[in-house]
Amino acid sequence: MIIQRLIGSALVLRIANLFGTGVMACNNATKCGNINYLSQENAAALDQDLFTEYKFSVDQLMELAGLSVATAVAKVYPSSTYKSALVVCGPGNNGGDGLVAARHMTLFGYKVAIYYPKRTPKPLYENLLLQCEKFGVTVLQSLPPKEDVKKEYKVLVDALFGFSFKPPVREALKPALDVLIDSGLPVCSVDIPSGWDVEKGPQSENSLQPNLLISLSAPKLCAKPEILSKLNCKHYLGGRFLPPGIIDKYNLTLPPYPGQDQVVEI
Repeated sequence: MIIQRLIGSALVLRIANLFGTGVMACNNATKCGNINYLSQENAAALDQDLFTEYKFSVDQLMELAGLSVATAVAKVYPSSTYKSALVVCGPGNNGGDGLVAARHMTLFGYKVAIYYPKRTPKPLYENLLLQCEKFGVTVLQSLPPKEDVKKEYKVLVDALFGFSFKPPVREALKPALDVLIDSGLPVCSVDIPSGWDVEKGPQSENSLQPNLLISLSAPKLCAKPEILSKLNCKHYLGGRFLPPGIIDKYNLTLPPYPGQDQVVEI
């Protein structure tokens, strides 16, 4: 009888991890148990599996990811206090997540601007940018000096580089990264703090030090508590869309999402 109860309890916990039906929210690493962290290689493979085996489209995942980012930002830096936001977008999928987040942030009450220095000439990204404009997002043609950025905005969203990033930073994108590093404003990084090693974290004292990291799908190795705690960086997980087969394949243990939330603090 005792063994049956133990097995039953283990199954309930496993189901809660898979489908997010647990009633408790994780608000620090110790309460979340042994969370798994993905290597750069596994993060790329997991994304590819979502596209090929599970037939998710890029824009479908981007919409879910961008909504998660906007939701986490609003939880930590609500628009009632942080009224204006600048979203810095790069040329890849991370930048696309930022474009989606910018649109949702306008619906959450922020006055949003985008700086998108190296645009991707593909219909998906062009459509996302057009949607931002239609929702009243300001698209900056040039990057203001950091002093003006600090005066104009209350919070920054770093959607410059994702988990595919490998140094060095391209010259055309260095000014955008410099503003994120030097503005003195709260910075919310999408999946990976821009410029970080995906597995080892910041590589110098001059690296970006975000105040909030929103991991997507599953956290990467650079998001381990021993790295983020040194920066006093809050950490949320977004991406409540992983199929059970993916969770099993990559042996993931993730925190349950509370209620109907799309993000959970870890």
